[in-house]
Amino acid sequence: MTIEKTSSPSGMAIAKSVAAYTLLPGFWSRLVGFVPRFGMIAYFMAIIFESIKLLPAGHSFTKVSQMGQFRIRDVMATAANNLHGGFKNSDHYIVFAMFLIGTILLVLQFIFLFFMIATQTAQAAVPFFGLFVTAYPQTDIAHLMMDRVFGIPQFFNSCFDPAINTSAVCAGYYASSTFPTPIQEAMQELFRFYSMGILAVGAFVVFYYIIAMILETANTGVPFGKRFQSIYTPIRLVIAVLLLLPLAYGYNTGQYIVLLSAKWGSGLATNAWLAFNERIGSDNPMGMEPQQLVGDPKVNNIDDIINFMYVAQTCKAAYLLGVPQANSNNGVQIQPYLVKAASTTNPAVAQQLANGTTFDSALIFSSRGDVRIVFGEKDPAHKKYPAEVKPYCGEITMPALSKGVNGITDIYNVYFKNILDIWYAPDMQGYGRRMACNLKFSGVAGCASPAAVGVAWDAPATHAAGQEFYITTRQNFQANYTAQMDSQINTMRYTSNPELAMDAKIMQAGWGGAGLWFNKVMSFNGAMVDALSAVPVPTQMPMVMEHVADKKRQNNPNLPQKDKYSLSMSSGGKSESMDKFMDDGSLGGSKEQNIKIAELLNATYGHVQNTEATSKPRTGNTDSQVKNFVTLLFGQTGIFDFRANSEVFPLAKLAMLGREIINKTVIMIATSTVMSGVGGVIGAELGPVGDVVKNFGPGLRTFATMGFSIGILLYYVVPLMPFIYFFFAVGRWVKSIFEAMVAIPLWALAHLRLGGEGLPGPAAGQGYFLILEIFLRPILTLFGMLVSIGSFMALTYGMESVFNLAVTNAGGFDMTTISSGAVDNFANSMRDGVDALFYTVIYAILVYMIATSSFKLIDLIPNAVMRWGGTNTASFNDQTEPIDQVNYNLVYKADAMARDVSGISNNFDDAARLRQGLQK
Repeated sequence: MTIEKTSSPSGMAIAKSVAAYTLLPGFWSRLVGFVPRFGMIAYFMAIIFESIKLLPAGHSFTKVSQMGQFRIRDVMATAANNLHGGFKNSDHYIVFAMFLIGTILLVLQFIFLFFMIATQTAQAAVPFFGLFVTAYPQTDIAHLMMDRVFGIPQFFNSCFDPAINTSAVCAGYYASSTFPTPIQEAMQELFRFYSMGILAVGAFVVFYYIIAMILETANTGVPFGKRFQSIYTPIRLVIAVLLLLPLAYGYNTGQYIVLLSAKWGSGLATNAWLAFNERIGSDNPMGMEPQQLVGDPKVNNIDDIINFMYVAQTCKAAYLLGVPQANSNNGVQIQPYLVKAASTTNPAVAQQLANGTTFDSALIFSSRGDVRIVFGEKDPAHKKYPAEVKPYCGEITMPALSKGVNGITDIYNVYFKNILDIWYAPDMQGYGRRMACNLKFSGVAGCASPAAVGVAWDAPATHAAGQEFYITTRQNFQANYTAQMDSQINTMRYTSNPELAMDAKIMQAGWGGAGLWFNKVMSFNGAMVDALSAVPVPTQMPMVMEHVADKKRQNNPNLPQKDKYSLSMSSGGKSESMDKFMDDGSLGGSKEQNIKIAELLNATYGHVQNTEATSKPRTGNTDSQVKNFVTLLFGQTGIFDFRANSEVFPLAKLAMLGREIINKTVIMIATSTVMSGVGGVIGAELGPVGDVVKNFGPGLRTFATMGFSIGILLYYVVPLMPFIYFFFAVGRWVKSIFEAMVAIPLWALAHLRLGGEGLPGPAAGQGYFLILEIFLRPILTLFGMLVSIGSFMALTYGMESVFNLAVTNAGGFDMTTISSGAVDNFANSMRDGVDALFYTVIYAILVYMIATSSFKLIDLIPNAVMRWGGTNTASFNDQTEPIDQVNYNLVYKADAMARDVSGISNNFDDAARLRQGLQK
């Protein structure tokens, strides 16, 4: 008899187990206990396999005592090893295949359950999933577009969904009353029908493979044929059917995978965009200082305001001295008034202006409409005039363009302040009184002693002012205005402005709105240029002057501009006086008084309109009329100073330059029309001068047409390029998603194959890369935009450093002399003004070419990056360049529009020639 030794735990083992029990918390064993083992399912599978003899009778897997000691994988592996016998044991293969498919479906169910939990409740708790969750889906542009296209309630959660639109953040966003909308429901039904049709095709393919496997098994003796892959073929079949399985709203599983990829990819890009702006540490995505985003334009002159004030102050003195009132020793009291016209609910009102009134208060008084300053008398007797203010001495209207833009009203404050400063200036008031006394009212008591002026009168005390007086006063007023406006522009440029900041609304638009901020640069700089160009001009001269001009136009439509206020009129070769028209009771004085005031104001107007004599002298003025003309139109603006703003963001400079060119060329078109018309109407009377004027109009029109097209290009197209390219990139991304939604059923069918290794194979593998591309495209597009901006800035700054050297070598013209700030220096430079104009245009075109090449990187970068994954991105490259379409539809159409406008002058020429022929 032998005694068997029974092994017993050693003392060391017992000590380890006791120590582990007492010292270790046992977390791992408890966590393992949560893992589902599916022991009972494995036991029942083993019983079934035993019944069909895939497992031998009495196998340990079929014993109740062993239940829970083995896994489903163990049962499946043991049964797979027992598959043999060929066609005669085909039932074994069929049962095993069904269990294999069921096992795969079970695993996939748990995988989908995990993702559903992860994307719903665990998103806020797990930081990793937070990367793919959009912070503001309600206003996210990508989500809005996806909801408008696919119409799945509470999937993208944008404001287009009525269930989401109830939140305050959706204020101002439209939501359909029914969601999905009827057209979306129809599209979903189309997708459902399409998926079912492809599923039917898939069933035929599976049936074909079954027949093929039966025949190959009979022919080769190998179960299911030699091509059958025991591992991959059943999985491919399950995946194909699962991808085609219709779910909610007509979309199948594969299509929902695409939509989830798009949703998560959009969330990743949006979070990256938010992180970038947070890290940039600035209120704009470029990280630039305020002065780099705002151009530094030149300040225009205010000759028209000064000229008007000369006349208006003389008018004030004339009515005070020459039209005494019955109830007063003084005459008519002229003061500046703000006048607001009557509306349907309120009568007209007026407010007298004191020196120091601000434009802001005037704008509030005018209900943020045009500010109208009337120089006249307020009296209840003037019932027929708005607010009982009779405009004896004319009026000035300030249109206040872009007055809603923060900071722009500061420019109008400078205009408004200088209008009042000039009106209340002692030199201007003294000028008006002296002119009235010296020329017409010397015997009046108020003219006993000459009015005091602070500058030399440059003429005998009893005569009209001389040239030096006008030169000095103009220079003083212009210098004061220029200093104030330069100071205001510097304040605007060096102060943070919310108009140029990345505001919350743009941020909440998500990655799809990343290009919106660049529009702000264009809008603000354009608004600033508009405000600087809109120098207030008189809209009505003194009443007596307007009366004379109106009567003369009625009697002689071809009235020369320089004679329109004089009291003499030529008609039919005869000269007659306008005195008979001066007893109009509305003028405020007697016939004799009105005649004297009209003659006085016409004489004053003649003095101040002679700018060659009364402006600062042009030393060394050139004999080139073309050069003088180009200097007159462009020299006083910021156009020739385009390169002087070297630190300014190039898009801001282009916007400023383009807007100035547009404003100036509009004037040129109007001027060409007037010149052609005047030349045609009075060409015979003017002789050779009339021919010159008439022929100069078409040449000016050519400049205008070219300038108008370039202005449209630089102001509207180039600054909008980041937005245009980025917007089309977002649109292409949405297009690719829709394309994928249509292609998914075919991609699912590509999984149905018997042979080959791997799950997808070469046929279906491309689809996985395209889904990955949909996921990555948004964030790669952001990278493309940032790279394009960096490239544009680097190339532009580089060109600025060499452009002047290239121009000097090519033509001998030094571009740096343009920015000297003095028109005279420019006029006396080594080249004509035309050269400077065209060199500036060439520079702008080069910058445009750099912009088009750089901003194409918004598309090229994502395409190039995806090639590293070995995928073909042809679906994203089959689009026409958007900027080419913009150029054709905007720039070329703008050129045609300019030519159409210019054609008006041609019609005017024809009408003038016809009238001339009839007169003969």
